[in-house]
Amino acid sequence: MTFHDAQDALDEVRRRSEQAHAEHVRYGLSWPYLLVEALLVFAAFASYDLPNPWGGAVLIPSLLLATGTIAVYLRKAPVRMPLTHKNALYGVAVGLGLVGLFRLLSDFAGAVGVLVPHVAAAAALCVAGVLIAHKWGAAVVAREQRGRGESVRR
Repeated sequence: MTFHDAQDALDEVRRRSEQAHAEHVRYGLSWPYLLVEALLVFAAFASYDLPNPWGGAVLIPSLLLATGTIAVYLRKAPVRMPLTHKNALYGVAVGLGLVGLFRLLSDFAGAVGVLVPHVAAAAALCVAGVLIAHKWGAAVVAREQRGRGESVRR
């Protein structure tokens, strides 16, 4: 095997990895999954405005919907990528940031005088989150597909 054969093989592995990553992001951030995830986040955050026994009652349907979404995702996913430490830390950071932003928005909505501040903050976060995630996913897929042509040397 020559140096060029080895380099071509490495380029092919890199191209396939980029292709798998792009497909993983494209599928995971598709509209159906984004909308279900937004519904889950909205239900969890908006339930703070419900009276005491009903706030906790939202938890069971939310967990069932989350479990169903995960099962469908894993069953139909065209590419399965392992969860790395970096991705797990990124997910935790985004989740904590989302909770912090929710608290900030709901406090602001309560100070302004909105009757249901948690519902308003949850709706704003979900709409913004869906739009940002969709744009980010499209940018990642476009970058990975653009990188395909540059990585293969012939």
